Amino acid sequence: MQDQAASLRRLADRPVRAPSFAFLGPERSGVTTLVAEMGLALCLSGQRVLWVECCHGQQLAHRLNATTTGTLEGQLVRAGGLAEMMTLPRQGGALVNLHARPEDRAVFSAQLWLRLGSEFASLERDADFVLVNVPSLPYDPVPASVADNLVLVLTPEPESLTAAYAAVKRMALQAGRRYFNVLVNRVRSLEEAQALFTRLSVVTGEFLNVALRWVGFVPLDTTLRRSQALRRPLMEAFPECEAAMALGQLAATFPQWHTPEHPGPVETGFMDMLIAASRDWAETEGHLTS
Repeated sequence: MQDQAASLRRLADRPVRAPSFAFLGPERSGVTTLVAEMGLALCLSGQRVLWVECCHGQQLAHRLNATTTGTLEGQLVRAGGLAEMMTLPRQGGALVNLHARPEDRAVFSAQLWLRLGSEFASLERDADFVLVNVPSLPYDPVPASVADNLVLVLTPEPESLTAAYAAVKRMALQAGRRYFNVLVNRVRSLEEAQALFTRLSVVTGEFLNVALRWVGFVPLDTTLRRSQALRRPLMEAFPECEAAMALGQLAATFPQWHTPEHPGPVETGFMDMLIAASRDWAETEGHLTS
């Protein structure tokens, strides 16, 4: 009886849906790889992960060596529902492809919107975390803007700091976002990672009213290229390599990354917010006519 009561209390304490985390960063900063590998690290630690692909090209499916699927964009032609956009990677979790242009999301019928939102909400309730691979912000800022948490990926490349600042500024001024988790990728040491974080903190602190939080770093590791050549995820192919071990350590602290912008229960689903915000975006940008 005590075990059953404890289980019921844990269920009662669970949020209405899993919190979402959008990973964003400049091109060639390894964002998609981090989304895939972090999700696998969470799966290996016993967490239930829902990956969401919002980028063109089935990128997450390729990183996870999973079956490619239909996309959200295709629902305008063939409204087959969530099953056509979902695959189950063999390592665990689920992957849903929600790629579509924002102007296409904006014209979904209320009936299709309701159906997809309901189907997706059931996946969110069953997951512990939702990891979102978002497109570049100039092309489509909506998926990042509606995620519960933002994970900004920073690298040592010279243009990375400028791009990271631009992303923070856009999210702060256009989406009202204030909290950013910063994950430093491809660095040679902790000192290098912390120096990059400090530089970004100084420039954002001078010009923007935002809060940056250091969450950790992933070291530069050539083993990653070997895993990609083998078409196998790093966490699966080389779990003892330096980068994989770092990802495992980050997965252990991942629940602490959740810092909701607004207090209260997490109720409205990611799909519902994505489509609603796409309509607002389309009206603002002049893609919808009355």
